[in-house]
Amino acid sequence: MRVLKIEVKAPQVSFRRPLDLNFQRTLPLPPPTTMIGLAGAAIGLSDFEIWNDKKWKPLRNIKVSALMNSEPGRAKDMITILKVKNGRIEQRSPYFRELLFNVEYSLIYAGDDDIVNLLQKAFKEPAYPLSLGREDELIEIVDISEINVKHGEPVFYGTIIPGDIREMEIELPSLKKDNPIKIEPAVVENLPVGFKVKKGYRTPTAKKTLTFLPYSLQVNVKDGVREVYSVDGRNFTWVNC
Repeated sequence: MRVLKIEVKAPQVSFRRPLDLNFQRTLPLPPPTTMIGLAGAAIGLSDFEIWNDKKWKPLRNIKVSALMNSEPGRAKDMITILKVKNGRIEQRSPYFRELLFNVEYSLIYAGDDDIVNLLQKAFKEPAYPLSLGREDELIEIVDISEINVKHGEPVFYGTIIPGDIREMEIELPSLKKDNPIKIEPAVVENLPVGFKVKKGYRTPTAKKTLTFLPYSLQVNVKDGVREVYSVDGRNFTWVNC
């Protein structure tokens, strides 16, 4: 297995939490299907081609993870959706969307020789404009490197881990009067890790409970996380397998 790290930054991103409607909160990091979609866009594959069994399968066998490299800014944006019927505006539906500003991520991909070679070439010369979240939220690739990972310790921050942290035994940093810490809650969601496409519609084939950990709080997970790896002093685990 070879491992590729793609360092990216973007002025603005948003990853809608699946059950939000009028107020669309964002996940702090891109979910696994978004990372696979990004790789597909770099190669030149449509969403239909990535997930259709009769088209192109190798991309679905990669392992993915993500690290947040700095604390992003946050804001809310209000958008109005115009609903048109018979050529006329029938209804205006405003909603709020949470945004992340000035994000910096390390996106980590692992696979066999063929797919890693293809991804290296594709991210250097992407076939389509690359974005995380919405199509107009373009990213800049800062660095592309093949990395050697070693086994790490289950001490995480600013990353995604499988499972529900509320059901895990964890250890938090000790609170000291002269060294206060900011407690930001983790985000737990049940998200798709794969899709199937039939007659132009995409439906989840599998879902997985994932915990998105904030950048500002380090957590020592005592149980429930397997195959922990380390790169540049940061620990991570694969989130889609």
